[in-house]
Formats: sequence, C-alpha cells, structure tokens
Amino acid sequence: MIKINNLSKSFKKTSVLNDINLEIKEHSCTALIGKNGAGKSTLIDILIGNMQGDKGEIIDKSRMINHHKMAILFQKTNFPKFFKVKELFKLHQSFYANSISTSRFLDITQFSETQMNQMANQLSGGQKRILDFALTLVGRPEFLILDEPTTAMDIETREHFWRMIEDLKSKNVTILYTSHYIEEVERMADHVVLLDEGRIQLSDSPEQIKNQQTYSTVVLPPICKDMVEELENEFEIAKYKNNYEVRTNHVDTVIQKLIDNHIDLNQIEIHKTSLLDIMFSNNSDQEGVTL
Repeated sequence: MIKINNLSKSFKKTSVLNDINLEIKEHSCTALIGKNGAGKSTLIDILIGNMQGDKGEIIDKSRMINHHKMAILFQKTNFPKFFKVKELFKLHQSFYANSISTSRFLDITQFSETQMNQMANQLSGGQKRILDFALTLVGRPEFLILDEPTTAMDIETREHFWRMIEDLKSKNVTILYTSHYIEEVERMADHVVLLDEGRIQLSDSPEQIKNQQTYSTVVLPPICKDMVEELENEFEIAKYKNNYEVRTNHVDTVIQKLIDNHIDLNQIEIHKTSLLDIMFSNNSDQEGVTL
C-alpha cells in the first residue's frame, strides 16, 4: 500500500496541493478525477518522483514506486522519428529481463503486420495511444499509472483498452488512473478520489458514492407548460432544450400533482441523479468535456 500523508505543494504563491491524505491499496484500481488545474498531474509527478512536495510524506512499504515495478502512461508521448512500431517494441524489450512476448504485444495493440512496420509517429491518434499503453506494459509492471489513458481513442479501441485493464486487474496489478468519462469510473474503479482546488473533496467506492443520491429529475414535455407554472412555487425547475426538468427529493408529490392535473404519465421521464453524476457534470461544465 502507498500512503500519502499531509502532502502540500505550491508554485510561487499559488497552492496546488493542500494537505493531501490518500491511500492507494495494493491490487486495487483507483480513479483520480477533477477538473483541469485541480492538481491531479502535480500529485502524480510528486508520486513518481518527478517533483518534490513542500511538506508531507509518501510511505511505500510495498515498494511499488520504483522503476522495476512501476510504469506510467502520460497524457501525451512523442515517439522518436524514423522508428517503426516493431523497432520501438524491440527497444523497450531490451530494457527488461522478463519482457512481454510479441504475441502479447500484438494482443494488446491489435496491430497488423503492416502497422508493425509503420513509422510510430505516423499512426493515428488512437493507434498511438494504444501503442503507448502497450509499451508501458512491456516490463510487466506491478503498479500502473495512467493519465487520461483513453484520450483520442474511438469507441471500439476504448472498449478493447478496458478489457485489457480488466485483465490486468485479474492479475492483481495496482492501477491509478485519471479519467473524464463517468462510465469508465463506474466500470473499473474500486475507489474514486475527487480532487478540487488542491484538496481531496471525496474519497470512496463508486457504489457508495452512487448510493448518496442527491435528487431525482422529472422531465416534462413542452405540453406541460401550464403545469410547470404551478410547480415552480414548490420545486426547482430548469428548462433544457424544449423540456422542463423538475429537481426534487419528493418524486411522489410531483407525480400526484401531475395525476391530479390529468397529465399522461407516459409522456414524462424520471432520472435519479447521484453524487458521481454531479461530479462529472460539474467537470463537463467547466472544461467542455464530452462525457
């Protein structure tokens, strides 16, 4: 287990990390989420030794933070010019005594023989990303850090990528990753950490977070405009496109009012909104991220 105690970091007079306390359990998958500027990349840089914190400590009794056990997928990697994919793979193989096989590399990348002979810097964005991911696995890491791993991947490649992550989880690889996709957090994470303005605002399992329901949304069609005017006196209502969204913790009360006014219930929708939904919604609003 990696334990981070009271970690703080400032640049000039700007506080980037403020009294961070976090445990990364061995053989677990932890999602680190937060908007741009929240401090995620700084925390990763300190964790891997690229940067020193101003105060605090990192306790690594399992000794996962070393070059023999750890591998990192950064947000962006520039491949050297005039290197074919197969040459990059062979180069990375030479760094390790127990590297993965060519068949395993092909299983991860799903590259054809033509792609293996292609210049790495001429691959598409998604192909570069999956190549970068495969190269991080060449040394069979026990601790894997992934910073926005599915950026530039299409839906099919992203699905394949998460199947590979599921395989790594089954082999007890410890994983820490950042993501802007709520479905990835719900699907893969054992633990979710929300970092905002340099502080940990939430640290829990996805299941526990989703159970903390904050409100429900009753979606009404335009035909209910007159009904909306009546509901506005009691409920928070927002207009979204042509519909009206009634946010409430008392859905039964709203439904009864609709029935009393002879509204066809087949025309309405009801959605439960969890704290996890709100966290990602806030990130999307502030960063323009498509979830």
